[in-house]
Amino acid sequence: MKKMQVKDIRNWITKNASVVREDAPIKEVAKEILNDPKTQVVYVVNENEKLVGLIPVTGLLQYLFYDYIPVEFITYSFPLALTEDIRAKDIMLPSVYVKDNESVKEAFRIMFENKLMELPVVDSDMHVIGDLNALELIESWLTGNNNVD
Repeated sequence: MKKMQVKDIRNWITKNASVVREDAPIKEVAKEILNDPKTQVVYVVNENEKLVGLIPVTGLLQYLFYDYIPVEFITYSFPLALTEDIRAKDIMLPSVYVKDNESVKEAFRIMFENKLMELPVVDSDMHVIGDLNALELIESWLTGNNNVD
């Protein structure tokens, strides 16, 4: 049996990943997350539209509500004071990603290893061409919109 690759499942789900520029203000990041209720991660790109980082919903929550979250549950380190002048690049995590020719098993390994529910798919120039979203994968499985037995 042929091993499934990322390109075999990427088309089952949303074509437009949530992306912001690295200089986007924190409010723009929050608005982008809210554009799609299934979004778990916003991808950060540079001026050349190349992936440079990620902002998971949990990271944004921990930044916005830092004073309310018990310290034992804070998993992100923020380098700057908590202000509204913060840009996406100030709170992003290093990028992790997959490419279309990678195996689905590898994609899931990267997701679970990095505790992410969404993972960008990039082309050879590091442009975001889609994403793998765990909620959309489950929905696709439920509706039979896939080729997996």
